[in-house]
Amino acid sequence: MVEWNVAAHHFGKKKEVKYFPGPDFWQCRNTPPASTKLETSGITQPPVFGFVLWRIYKIAKDKERAKWLLGELFPKVLALHRYLYENRDPLEEGLCYIQHPWESGTDNSPSWDKILERIEIDKIEIPPYQRQDLQNPAAARHRPTDADYDRYVHLVDIFRKNNYDDAAIFEQSPFLVQDPLFNAILAWSNECLIKIGEVLGEDVSEIIGWNELTTFSMNEKLWDEKFGIYNAWDLKANELIPLETSSGLMPLMAGIPTQDQAEKMFQLVKSQAFSGTPEGPAYLCPTYSLLTDDIDYEKYWRGPVWINMNWMLYQGLKRYGFKKTAEQLKTESLELLSNNGFFEYFDPRKSAGKSAGYGANQFSWSAALCIDFLLA
Repeated sequence: MVEWNVAAHHFGKKKEVKYFPGPDFWQCRNTPPASTKLETSGITQPPVFGFVLWRIYKIAKDKERAKWLLGELFPKVLALHRYLYENRDPLEEGLCYIQHPWESGTDNSPSWDKILERIEIDKIEIPPYQRQDLQNPAAARHRPTDADYDRYVHLVDIFRKNNYDDAAIFEQSPFLVQDPLFNAILAWSNECLIKIGEVLGEDVSEIIGWNELTTFSMNEKLWDEKFGIYNAWDLKANELIPLETSSGLMPLMAGIPTQDQAEKMFQLVKSQAFSGTPEGPAYLCPTYSLLTDDIDYEKYWRGPVWINMNWMLYQGLKRYGFKKTAEQLKTESLELLSNNGFFEYFDPRKSAGKSAGYGANQFSWSAALCIDFLLA
C-alpha cells in the first residue's frame, strides 16, 4: 500500500517523489521533535516490530548474531510502544487510538465510513494535492475514492496545523478510533517484547503491565458479543462500530480472547460470512463479511483477501488449536499466490478464475509471507 509507507529521505538529497503523500506534504520538519537527518511521514503504523523481531530470532540459525540484533533494536521498539501508551491512550485504558485511516493499515475499511461521512467536504478547506495511486486507469475503481482522499488530506492538514501535537489533535480531530487490529498487533508485539527482554536480561515489568491492561480492555470494550468478533470503538461518538471485518479476528494471534470467545470467532470464520456465500465458496479470509449488501470483491479493504491478514489469522488459529482451518488458510493463500502472482490483494470468490489479483503485482510482503508460509 503506497499511501501508508513511511515517506523518508535524507535532507539535501531531494529526488522525485513517486508516491503521495511525500515529505513536502507532511511538513514534519516544522515539528520540534522531528529528525534533523530524515524527513518522514507524520503518522504511525501498526506496531509490528516486536513480533517480527521475535520471528527473526526464532528462525535464525545463528542465534548469537540474532541476539545482537535484538539488543540493538529492543530499546527502539520499546520506545515506540512507550510513545503509544503515553500519547495515544489518554484515557489510560491500555487501548491506543489511531487518528487517521492510514494508521490502521486498512485505509478504506467499511469500519471508517460513518466517521468519515461526518466530515462534510463542502464545509472544509482542502489543501491542493495530487494522487499518485491512479496511474493505471483500469485499477482506479479498486482504490479509495476521491472523496475518501479529500477527507484523508483534511485530517493530515489538521495534524500539520497543530505541528503533530497529539494532545491538540486529540481535541480537534474527528477521527479517533481504538482499532482491534492495531491494538491486537500492539499486544502481540508486547508479548514478544517480553520474550525478547527475557532473552536479553532486561526488566520487562513495564511491558507486562501494558499488555495486561490492553488484553483486559479489549475484552471489556472492543468485544462484540452480538457478532462474536472484536470491533473498533469510535472515541468521538463514544460507541462501538458494529461490523464483521477480518480486523476483528486478529486478537486471536495475541491470545486475547478466552477459549469460549475464540470458539465463537472460529464459528464466524467457518460461516458464510467469511467462507462463502450461497452463490459459491470463497478463499479464506475476505476482509469484510461476504453477506453484507456493500461487499466489494475487488476494492482494497472492502472484501478482498490480503496475504498479511491471512498470515496473522493463521498464527491465531494455530494458537487456539484450530489447526485444520489454519492449514486450509495457508494452502488457500499459497494457491492465490501461485495462480495470480505477488499481488497486493485478491478476489475472494473461487469462481473468479485465475485473473483475480489486484493492486501492485510485485508486492514485497506478499512475496515475503509466501516464503514464511512455505517454511511454516
